[in-house]
Amino acid sequence: MLIAIIVSFLAGVTVVVSRTTNARLAAETSLLKSTFYNYILGLICSVMVLLCMHFFVASQLPEAPLSLQWNQLWIYLGGAMGVCTVSISNAVVTKISSFYVTLLMFVGQVFTGIVLDIIISHTFSLGNLLGGLCVAIGLILNLWFDKENASDNAVSET
Repeated sequence: MLIAIIVSFLAGVTVVVSRTTNARLAAETSLLKSTFYNYILGLICSVMVLLCMHFFVASQLPEAPLSLQWNQLWIYLGGAMGVCTVSISNAVVTKISSFYVTLLMFVGQVFTGIVLDIIISHTFSLGNLLGGLCVAIGLILNLWFDKENASDNAVSET
């Protein structure tokens, strides 16, 4: 259990670091170039992981079906949505602090997860909704306090 917590924490760290690195690359080159390099490096790393899994743990993995039904084509939208996410993140990170971007993405993921649970599995988690609302309210309050502090500092400087 502790290993899963540590790996999850490290995954979160890599998301913030990669988002910040991509935004810096976008600022120095362009939004399209940084997104392109993000996906090329992601492809290379994914292929390397796939090859390692094939050679070292292939016997332990279940076989995937080779046929793809027409009603399963939505599976390929993940890449397009990823490009949109990386592009939007690259554009936004330079304008908003990493802390707020992380919280906004977390709140978006929580509420999107709640909606998807309702649509796909017809389940609803009141705990997830209340937790997401608490984080959203905390974010709003933090933004409000920051705005108040900024206006107080601006008044005291004049």
